[in-house]
Amino acid sequence: MSILDKIVAAVSRIARAIVPTRAVDAIRDATARRRHARSMVTRDPGFVIWFRRAILRRKPVLFHFEVQLTDHCNLDCKGCEHFSTLCPPTFADLREFDSDMEHMSHLFSRVREIGLLGGEPLLHPQVLEFYKSARSRFPKSRIYLQTNGTLVMAQNEQFWNALAESRIALLCDSFTAGVPVVEINAMGKRHKVRVEWTDPREEFCKVPIDLAGGQDASSSFARCRGYKNRPILRNGQLYPCAYVAYADVFREHFGIAGLQVYPTDSIGIRYEPDSEQVMSFLRNPVHWCTNCDMDNRSFHDREHTQRDISEWTSAAPPARPAGH
Repeated sequence: MSILDKIVAAVSRIARAIVPTRAVDAIRDATARRRHARSMVTRDPGFVIWFRRAILRRKPVLFHFEVQLTDHCNLDCKGCEHFSTLCPPTFADLREFDSDMEHMSHLFSRVREIGLLGGEPLLHPQVLEFYKSARSRFPKSRIYLQTNGTLVMAQNEQFWNALAESRIALLCDSFTAGVPVVEINAMGKRHKVRVEWTDPREEFCKVPIDLAGGQDASSSFARCRGYKNRPILRNGQLYPCAYVAYADVFREHFGIAGLQVYPTDSIGIRYEPDSEQVMSFLRNPVHWCTNCDMDNRSFHDREHTQRDISEWTSAAPPARPAGH
């Protein structure tokens, strides 16, 4: 962490001690939106999108999508938005992944960046094969492998060489305690692998899940950019965020009645859907957005999870019907 980052963190701690929490959160919220509220679906101007479609007759350009190689993690962070702390060990299937990458490559004229993550992707015993597969389908995209960094120095020469050959960037979380930053950077330099680090942060944003689904979907979606709205691919379906993609994990862990994911909350990629229809889906709210309580966003320190439902919600779950 740089001197500037330490100063910012210190000021944040002082502000939290003397300023009302809601006021600090409001300032933090505004800062987050200024820094991160750019769309992860498309960043092209409207004229460029129109010209590509109407004049050049080309398929659309998707800015970003991500895939989890593992659903579980070796850390236990409070309120994980991918619900990785609630997941049993779950590994992506390489053959299915390769097929989905092929379908995605046919859907768009270009995908600008692809994230391979988790969970913790370095727990997958075949991790090398996944980024080789992704690169073979997307030779011009920026592809990165995102890790919490704890397992990086345990990787062998084959791991680093495969990253270099596939031109995959290694993106490490800067907030993980005890990660050997200098050593990881040195290994990347030695193997000619681009090593990147996430922005330093000591706090995490919580968007509470409204278990009653009482929020306005359009409003929630419009305010979500910079928070959770990042297209994610799971089992041949594209979802607007990890919340809805992994809602089944959350629901089953806590035995929640309701909180269903509807067919309209995702769009399939395996049966040759219309590319423009896919882009339209990703640019608009889905039913699940009624579960995102954007009015009560808050920030919390990085802590160990207690696996209590309050880490993700602002209310107790509805009671299950008798006999369930």
